[in-house]
Amino acid sequence: MSIMKIIFLTGVLSFAFWTQLFAQDPESSPENQALLDEQAADIFKALVPVVKKGASGTVEVRVWRKRVSYGTIVGPDTVLTKWSEVSRDLRSLSCRTGAGQWLPAVVSGVYPDADLAVIKVKGLKVDPVEFSNEKDLRPGSFLSLVRPDGEAAGMGVVSVMPRSLRSSDRAFLGVVMDLEFKGPGVRVRRVEPGTGAEQSGLRAFDVILEVTERKVNGSFELSTLLQRMEPGQKVKIRYARGGNESEVEVELGGRPRAPRIPYSRMEQMNNMGGHRYSEVRDGFSSVVQSDMQIEPEDCGAPVVDLEGRIVGVAIARAGRIKTFIIPSSAIEQILALEPAAPDAQLGNAGRIPLPEARKAVDDPFEVMRRRLEEMRRLMEEIEEGDQQRP
Repeated sequence: MSIMKIIFLTGVLSFAFWTQLFAQDPESSPENQALLDEQAADIFKALVPVVKKGASGTVEVRVWRKRVSYGTIVGPDTVLTKWSEVSRDLRSLSCRTGAGQWLPAVVSGVYPDADLAVIKVKGLKVDPVEFSNEKDLRPGSFLSLVRPDGEAAGMGVVSVMPRSLRSSDRAFLGVVMDLEFKGPGVRVRRVEPGTGAEQSGLRAFDVILEVTERKVNGSFELSTLLQRMEPGQKVKIRYARGGNESEVEVELGGRPRAPRIPYSRMEQMNNMGGHRYSEVRDGFSSVVQSDMQIEPEDCGAPVVDLEGRIVGVAIARAGRIKTFIIPSSAIEQILALEPAAPDAQLGNAGRIPLPEARKAVDDPFEVMRRRLEEMRRLMEEIEEGDQQRP
């Protein structure tokens, strides 16, 4: 381990110790807070050599001279950034380099599933970044977000290893569970049409007792089992119907995609929590999760490990201590594809059509359904986080 890394880790551990100590002291003084601020500043200074190389391949992306995101230089005159941020106004797009050079920019393509935009910047004479494979990352690995001026915009650790956030990548049995049923087992309230559950012959009021020879005593236990499975996987389900037990084989499908919360509703929820999150922060096919605290306009910047290797691009501030990063291997796979035309994607930049938006806001049952869906996702994330711990 290099001397620089030892010094940095020592500073981080010291900072974490004093943060925890002061957090437990309800009478922590302004002097204590000043000490924490000073230690945090020292840590960011120690990160300068780490982010230096990546900084040269980073630019500010601005709309009407206001920064809306960062961008990662991925080719000659080519920058990759967060699409939902720059899509709000494509008429006055520009990039600013770390040297302070202002250059006009235009969006040439979009990868909507990753919420990434390809920007062409005429006159950008900067070498593209070199991506390194994220295979060496582990839960607890330190990461830092790169700024064009050579400073770190944020730091944190890996909290969850690469995973998909797409609904279609999550196993879906095809039943709606009766949450009021006391067990044992899980009673089916409704079977969704066209699903593996319907095709296998499962019906409403059946009680699921086992999945792949594992007993299930409640809805949470059944959901946890399904989280560990994949669409297309076939599972044996033992169930009770009218006092008799039977067994069927069910091919799991992909979970139907829930509609996005409209932008105005999302902003209202964020403001209530006192934090600003990215408008588009789910549906990615591969992300690393970190506890790094960044701002939504920090997305699009490269992320480096303690060796200064670029291991991904920050794509979303998704929670108070939850930032999503598209890993380098996924970025390279995305760039190998032909991007979509930006004009065709302007109506799909994280917003939903007006009739659906009105329904989501005005219909109290829809509001309640969305809140339950958010709670379900939170429980899934907690469970997935537990699975990643050694």
